[in-house]
Amino acid sequence: MTQEPLIELHRPVLYKQQLAIELLGHYAELSQAELELCFDNGAVWLEATGKPQRIYDPATPLKKGQKIHLYCNQSTLSSCPFVAKLIADFDSFSVWNKPSGMLSQGSKWGDHWALYRWIRQHHWRERDSYITHRLDRFTQGLMIVAHDAEMNKKLHRMFEARQIQKTYRAIVQGLLAIGEQRTLSAEIEHKTAETWFRATDQLPPANQSLLEIHPKTGRKHQIRIHLADIDHPVVNDRNYGQPPFNGDLMLQASALEFIHPQDGTPLKLELDPIDLLKLNKPQLK
Repeated sequence: MTQEPLIELHRPVLYKQQLAIELLGHYAELSQAELELCFDNGAVWLEATGKPQRIYDPATPLKKGQKIHLYCNQSTLSSCPFVAKLIADFDSFSVWNKPSGMLSQGSKWGDHWALYRWIRQHHWRERDSYITHRLDRFTQGLMIVAHDAEMNKKLHRMFEARQIQKTYRAIVQGLLAIGEQRTLSAEIEHKTAETWFRATDQLPPANQSLLEIHPKTGRKHQIRIHLADIDHPVVNDRNYGQPPFNGDLMLQASALEFIHPQDGTPLKLELDPIDLLKLNKPQLK
């Protein structure tokens, strides 16, 4: 396998009113089309005052004293292979089913594999999209995306105040009695962590169980770590589970329940359990 090409450029702006793509075109060993793709895919950054910010417009005028950064590798120039599904549109925000593998946020190499940018590129070119919360890359399920800055702030505050209730669903290794409930409270990185779950179904041919999960705290990989700790790891968890692995991580953000931040309407959005069970078919052979 050939090593993927990697281009990283950091260039000061020496001339007034130079365009971003003109400056990069002098140095980057990329075609015009590839350079334009770097812009659209979020791999070009402008440092004016404070932290560098992504710029998407190749015709962005630059000012003397600014600095421009370009990060490009194979993933920068590759199309996102994942497709998200719109669940509900409330104008100022929308709810999506993010597939396993799609990112919640980008990196310096681009953000086109992240849900918010994917929406802008493939669904609504005319609407801004903002990250309001995150799911692990390999966790599938419901995500809220804001479409204006004010709604983004409101939703952030609601998540911080735990006013948005999140439910997860997982298929785990081993059989648990239907109806069995547990609260797991092992610390994660020396911080308090608490996860409640209930077994809702058994999949005996595969020696697996279906769980409904309510995390009371939000530590990184909390659900996956807690379930692995009790010897019921999430199926296909390559970090904390046991092989053989066959397909996507069987963890899903399955429901969101909250009050509409503008009109006060109670909202509950939920995915059908069959969505997760269908993905698990190879395990049931």
